[in-house]
Amino acid sequence: MAGIGFELKKILKEDRLLSLAKVYGYSAILSSGPWVISIIAILLVGFINLANYGANSDVYRFQVVITYAIALASSLIITGIVQLPLTRYIADLIFNHREDEILPSYFGALFLSWILGLPLVIPFYIWMFEGQSAVFIVGVIATFLVLCGVWISSILAASLKYYNGVVWAYFILYSLIVFISIYAGDTIEKLIYIFFIGNAFLLIVLMTLIIKSYNSTIFFKVDFFLAKNFYWTLAIAGLAYNLGAWVDKFIFWYNPATGYEVIGKLHASFVYDMPIFLAYLSIIPGMAIFFYRLEADFSEKYDLYYNSVRNGGTLKAIRNYRDEMVYIIRHAIHEIIIIQAIVDIILFLTVPYLFTYLHIPQLYLGLLHILTIGAMLQLAFMSVLAILYYLDRKVAAMWLSIAFFVLNTILTLLSIEMGPAMYGYGYTISLLLVFTASVVIIRNEMQRLNYETFMLQ
Repeated sequence: MAGIGFELKKILKEDRLLSLAKVYGYSAILSSGPWVISIIAILLVGFINLANYGANSDVYRFQVVITYAIALASSLIITGIVQLPLTRYIADLIFNHREDEILPSYFGALFLSWILGLPLVIPFYIWMFEGQSAVFIVGVIATFLVLCGVWISSILAASLKYYNGVVWAYFILYSLIVFISIYAGDTIEKLIYIFFIGNAFLLIVLMTLIIKSYNSTIFFKVDFFLAKNFYWTLAIAGLAYNLGAWVDKFIFWYNPATGYEVIGKLHASFVYDMPIFLAYLSIIPGMAIFFYRLEADFSEKYDLYYNSVRNGGTLKAIRNYRDEMVYIIRHAIHEIIIIQAIVDIILFLTVPYLFTYLHIPQLYLGLLHILTIGAMLQLAFMSVLAILYYLDRKVAAMWLSIAFFVLNTILTLLSIEMGPAMYGYGYTISLLLVFTASVVIIRNEMQRLNYETFMLQ
């Protein structure tokens, strides 16, 4: 990913009035674009179509089906098994100057995500959406497959020199999804197929850019998955993190006190859903800062450090590069927390008016406040995990991700049992605990970095 960091730094060197905004705009879309743009598009389709077709339309059911059953739950959880091992494997290929194997490995990852996903989602969707038409079932399965491809493609696409094209592809195609849905999306089947077709074109654009960027003599390989040294710790970490990020939603959807049936056996939560999505949208500025600091600043010092180690640099230079990495980590986390605190304060002051405009009960305000703090902690936790992955501390990252999943499950169940006043505290406290633990771990790792680099090889 260091390549995109260099490109972003070039924009800053232009020294124009909008350079900083441009850099962080690109960073926001490249870091959070897939799921954030999906959420915004789905919400826009919902709000506009409700105005056009009324409250009895299928729009809300479409939002729930796409957001929960396909776009941000099942497809992200399934691809979470493949994404991190593929990313690490590609990094190994680049380091060993085997770039001609990147493209077939990418196609292999797409194939694996579909092979892993189809045996699970086909019977699951048939059971979940019992009584729905075959057209509906085929639409949700097709959308699942396309979105798996989009998530995996985004790994490579975000690091390409064609990042400008990636940003415009997301913006244009999701704008078309919204526009066509407004004028043609009068049934849930039509809305699902519009969403599927738009994302299919997005996948084609991403694949085209990736194919254009890498040369290869073969089409397909799955060596990274079949090899004895497959990164199972990364696969478990990706699965556990995504489960941890969604388990509190699952619990609220299917608890009798907080959830209700939407379509078939698919549930939603009238208490939890809107506040948690607003909380997630609030961390976009922080994600942009984190992406830039990690890919532009930290990766540069990281490369300098290990190049000095490999090429016989002086001990003083090696220590200086380590100290600079520590400074960037501290500065990045500090900057994220400060910016997010400002965003959260603005949100807390304005959201009562937003709730009034959207006719959302004011009793959700307290829940939104605690969930917004939790989302900020999740962003900080993600930042530390990313640094651990950079430093090849896979086992530590895996156990932290498992702890997040277990703690979020237990504490969310306890918070529901304790009553409405405690809703959201399970999610936030679990993140506070794992973030604190991750900071202690990264601090110890950085203190021992020189020793482990030289003595444990």
